Amino acid sequence: MRILAAVAIAGAALAAAATAAAPVTLTLASSAPAVAYGKSIALTGILSTKRANQPVSISALQCGTTNAKKVATVKTVTDGAYKAAVTPVVGTTYQATQKKVKSNTVAVAVAPVVKLMRVKRGSYTASVTAGLDLKGKAILFQRYSKVKKRWVQVKRVVLATSAAGTPKPTVVSSVSFTAKAPKRARVRAAISKAQAAPCYVKATSNVVRA
Repeated sequence: MRILAAVAIAGAALAAAATAAAPVTLTLASSAPAVAYGKSIALTGILSTKRANQPVSISALQCGTTNAKKVATVKTVTDGAYKAAVTPVVGTTYQATQKKVKSNTVAVAVAPVVKLMRVKRGSYTASVTAGLDLKGKAILFQRYSKVKKRWVQVKRVVLATSAAGTPKPTVVSSVSFTAKAPKRARVRAAISKAQAAPCYVKATSNVVRA
């Protein structure tokens, strides 16, 4: 019996030591893999110590840059959970840090906001809002084919002008153009992945009637 008791005590001690030696970890996740320009997402995670009121800093590495910058500092709550709201202006990779403990990285893609307006029959204005000047990039004017049951290209146009928007660093790039489409056909504008790259992903506009 004494031997069994000693073994049990030794086992408990080893288990306790293993638990005490477990490394501190920090997780990070985003509420969505992609977001429209100007919209916010939530970053959440858990500190393995489960302690509340621990400061966690969030750093961001933006597309086109090589140095990460701190964008938020929050504190953990019950069970070591934390949450931060961020608004990426281009594709961004985030990482959380608690003292010397770093989380995994999370990449969030950003889609520019494309808007199409019908000026009059056969005349349109398209704009693309983003955090970078997209003047010179091409967009596609498309109509929905009821026969093919898909969107088909009508015309390719190039964004010709750009102007500063709000808040900074918003830039609105636009173009006015004419295009033929069947009367009352559903039409839209789209920017492809190739044209939006490297800092943005593809996006489509609202739908209007030709």
